[in-house]
This record gives sequence, C-alpha cells and structure tokens, in this order.
Amino acid sequence: MHNDLNYIEDLVVKFQTGIISPQELAELTEWYNSYSDEEVTIVTDEPLQKEQVRERMLNGLLTKIRIDQPAVKTNVYRMQAKLWAASVAVLLILSLLAWFGINRNKHVKSPDFAVQSSSDTILPGGPRAVLLLADGQKVVLDTAQDGIVVDGAIHYADGRSLASNVDLDKMSDLQLYVPKGGVYHITLSDGTQVWLNSDSRLRYPAKFASTEREVALDGEAFFMVKGQFSTKGQRIPFFVKTQRQTVEVLGTQFNVNGYSTQAFAKTTLLEGKVNIHVADQRIILKPGQQASTRGNLTKIKTVDAQTEIAWKEGKFNFDGKSFEETMAEIGRWYDLTIKYNGKIPNVELVGDAYRNEKINLVLRLLDAADVRYQLDIHKRELIIY
Repeated sequence: MHNDLNYIEDLVVKFQTGIISPQELAELTEWYNSYSDEEVTIVTDEPLQKEQVRERMLNGLLTKIRIDQPAVKTNVYRMQAKLWAASVAVLLILSLLAWFGINRNKHVKSPDFAVQSSSDTILPGGPRAVLLLADGQKVVLDTAQDGIVVDGAIHYADGRSLASNVDLDKMSDLQLYVPKGGVYHITLSDGTQVWLNSDSRLRYPAKFASTEREVALDGEAFFMVKGQFSTKGQRIPFFVKTQRQTVEVLGTQFNVNGYSTQAFAKTTLLEGKVNIHVADQRIILKPGQQASTRGNLTKIKTVDAQTEIAWKEGKFNFDGKSFEETMAEIGRWYDLTIKYNGKIPNVELVGDAYRNEKINLVLRLLDAADVRYQLDIHKRELIIY
C-alpha cells in the first residue's frame, strides 16, 4: 500500500476527473480504509453523478490527505471537521464501487441480533420485539426471526409456532413492542404488513371487525395495507391512530413517524391515497407527499419518499432532518441516551450510512460538523456540548 501523500493526492485528482484505472482505484480504496477503525465497504447499484461527488467529497478528501498526523482523542472528541466526514466517506466508497463494479461479490454484513457493547464501542441493533398479550403475559420473540404472522394463530414468518401457547379467541387486544435497538415485522390478520422501527409500539386486535380496521401506533412504522371488502362489496377502511394524526387508508403504502416523545408527527405516502385527520381537518395526500403536524399546524410538502423509509432498508439518511431529529434516530437504534450540555447545535448532518455499522462510523458525522461530544459506553450516554 502506498503511503506517499503526493501519490495519493494524484489518485484523488484522477478519480475526480474520471481517468483513474481499476488498479489505482483499488490502491486509493485500500489507503482510505487504512485510516479508518471501521472498514467501509458498501455495495450499491445506484451510482452518483460526478458533479455530486465533486461537490460533496473532493474538498474533504483532499484536506484529509494533507493531514499526516491523526488528531489526539480526549474525553471530549473534537477532530478537524473534514478529517472524518462520515458522509464523505460513504459517498466516496459508494461512488468507487458503483463506477467500477468492484467488490460486487462482497456482501454487506448482517446486523447483530441485539444491541451490545464491547470494551471500546457500541454495536448496532437487529430483530428484537416483545409480544404483549391482553392477559398481561409477555412473550419475548426470537431474535433469529424477523417477523410474526397473525392468521388465526400467531407464528413466526417461517411457520414456526411461538413457544407460548396463545389463545387468540380470548385475546381482544394485542401489542407488539420493539425496544430501542430493534426492528420487527408483523403480518396482521387481514394480510396488512407492518414494519416497526426502534422504540415503537403497535396496538392491534387479534381479528379485525367486519366493518372497520383500526390500529394504534406510538413510534414509527411502514405500512402495506391490504385492500379488504365487506360482504356488500364495500371497501373496509383502515385507520392508523397516533397522538397527533389519524391516517385513513383503503389500500396503500405509507410511513408514519409518530413518537409521542417528539413534538411532531409525519406521514409520508409512497403509493395510493390516504386521508390525514388532524382536529377537524381532512387532508388528502398524493404519492410523494408528506403531512407534518406540529401543534395545531399541519404542512404538506413533496419529499423523496425513499429517504423517509431508509430505516426499513437498513440505512440512515440524515438529509433534510434537524440535528435533534437525527440524534434521536441514532439514539433509538444504538440504545443510547442523548443528552445536551447546553444548546442544541445549529447544524445539519448530511449523507447516509448503513445501520449495521458500529457507532464509530456514525459518530464521524459529529466530527465532520465540528460538534463536540462525549460517549460513555458503559452508561450508554452520548453527551453533546
């Protein structure tokens, strides 16, 4: 591996101008990963445009090349803003692999099945959930599975029965709770599929009524609602109730972000049509639109819906989110308590990353934004200064 910084800088210029050879590209990638405590290897089929790479990657990378001594870490980490720009790192490797197709046979590692701590870092989350029965019984679901199905009985997605004998005829109300550091999937009795994000709770009946379907959500979930008709041929509506919004659908795909601990609720429509009920208002959403409610005000805007469901695809996407919202998402996934020692920084983190990485890669976003922080692994606290 070459360590001559002038040579590496030449490779970056070649990369930026599009004349780098596959061998030189491999050298540049190897050099880049050698500076990281977590090797970045991401496979993608969606290449970035050269203009995007020039704008978001080159300056930070050139700065990194010219720094020949790593910053010393103290209890409060404050590295140079462009030294460990996680968004730049991710964009660089995405571009390298997309343009030249290397490492196509290399799989992105699966997330660990539970949030854990090692001696020097915090590991990512994975499938974790608890089924809460109407009689108070709690069934901790298998972390080797990623979902359950309710269809007269409750079983795992692969057909295996739950360890606990659950009599659904005696259950009028069920809850699926996904703790911090977890994700889980459930197929409801009508065939509707729901993916629950970390720290989310879904309340639902063992069997829906013949005229109406209703669930209650505290947290974030992606819904694929199955259309259903009554014996008279009329569509049976489906309602998702959160603290600030009620979403009425007939058959569609949408994402609801409705944590009771936050000051807003957002519903983003991917396919179909939904009605958003807020107070006395009824708002119709079209695909690609988002209804955001804060207090008594609901705003409608056009968004990139795929960024809103990045979590479902195993990714973080920070673009367009406030600093507080981004940190809350990171805290939920890594089971961290986020504390602010002073004002919330007036910065916006950018870029994306896979959620199966250790916390180290994500923390580089803070370094990139020149945000001071302290991570206490044993207390699972991230303090922002």
